[in-house]
Amino acid sequence: MLFDYTRLKVFRRQVHLTQVELAGRLQVPQSTIARWESGAVTPTARHLGTLCDLGRVADIDPGFFFPSFNHFPRR
Repeated sequence: MLFDYTRLKVFRRQVHLTQVELAGRLQVPQSTIARWESGAVTPTARHLGTLCDLGRVADIDPGFFFPSFNHFPRR
């Protein structure tokens, strides 16, 4: 299951957060968000879990980040 880094910026904009704001929510430096969005590095499992939790609040399916494995059941 591969994380699609190109979707992180789309997600961030959908939840109306800047890189700085998202970094604050995830307790990482803003530069880490920039590196994730560029595909230089991949978020850890813990950070992916938090991103998915943020997405659920905004009614965004966790599979959004994993389009090749996008068949999570809706709740």
